[in-house]
Amino acid sequence: MSAGPLNGVTVIEVGGWFTGAMATCMMADQGADVIKIEAPGGDGFRQTGTARGGHAAMFMSANRNKRSVTLDLKQAEDLAALRALVGKADVFVQNARPGAMARLGLDADTLRGADPRLIHVSISAYGQTGPNALEGGFDTLLQALSGLCVVQGGGPAHRPQMVRTLAVDKMTSPIVAQAISSALYARERTGVGATLDYAMLDGMVWWMWPDGMTSQTFIGDGVEVAPDLAEIDFLCPTDDGFIVATPHMEPHWLAFTELIGRIDVRADPRFRTARTRQVNMGPYSELVRGAFAGRTTADWCRLLRERQIPCAPVLAPHEVADYPQVVWNGTIEEIDHPEAGRYRSARAPVRFDGVAAGTRTPPPAPGQDTEAVLREYGIRR
Repeated sequence: MSAGPLNGVTVIEVGGWFTGAMATCMMADQGADVIKIEAPGGDGFRQTGTARGGHAAMFMSANRNKRSVTLDLKQAEDLAALRALVGKADVFVQNARPGAMARLGLDADTLRGADPRLIHVSISAYGQTGPNALEGGFDTLLQALSGLCVVQGGGPAHRPQMVRTLAVDKMTSPIVAQAISSALYARERTGVGATLDYAMLDGMVWWMWPDGMTSQTFIGDGVEVAPDLAEIDFLCPTDDGFIVATPHMEPHWLAFTELIGRIDVRADPRFRTARTRQVNMGPYSELVRGAFAGRTTADWCRLLRERQIPCAPVLAPHEVADYPQVVWNGTIEEIDHPEAGRYRSARAPVRFDGVAAGTRTPPPAPGQDTEAVLREYGIRR
């Protein structure tokens, strides 16, 4: 399966920034021919964050293995060229504000009316209709609306905190990519495409619900309330950094209390069983956090692993690529870019038949494939 499971699938991507780009990048990693449509001057995401030679690191991570076509959709000829491209494609992905594609004749009804096999995908912040539908949406806003900031901050009694990574944008990508793959599978059986509508707000609430919203699940009386996710903190200080240890299962708990010289706490009714430790998560996590003074992180990891107690050192970003399991897995690849120079990227995380997908072609320059693609599809000579 060296060509990838999506070899032969053509995807047209119209939009910018992370949400659509990273979803289609996942498909490109798996062999799809992803044609990225950019306005003259290129996607604004190209200029965001750390960069070299005019190429931004975030853009590069979300746009490998694609081809770039520059079209000015305000021009009738270029708009017609895009419609012609979509007419030959399997999937059309866009993340413009609701209504924008309809004004260009690129909405699902128009495009799927011409080609019922097309899979038309719309990504928006809030959905295609409703009180917030026409507002601009950013990762930070969705973190705020979904309850994530309060959970991250430690609960309602504390100051809310943002997750300091684009959690919502990145979480969108695998959900959308999986939905497209499901639609492609269904099309193989039925011969008919689909219209997919993804609201980032819906996705974030769905993502938060199983653990972050346990206190909101049951309706009515008779609920045995456990601590919220916000109360859990197992970042444990050591003599030279931090470690995370999770001695939650009974064999791990017994080994842990012996290791730290606190066999006495086994008799404490709050910690007697896995369930009581869960119900008393605050004092339990405080006990664990306070147990790691006197040794380095490496020493504690060795001692915990000898006893098969799950643990991990807390790594700084610059340490991740050199972590032994990351090196063993070949998670990070190095690529040469003609303008940005040598850079690192994370391979696609799923292996197909033992093969991890990586960068076949580095992210394209704006419009570098315009003439080749339009000739290939017979749109221009």
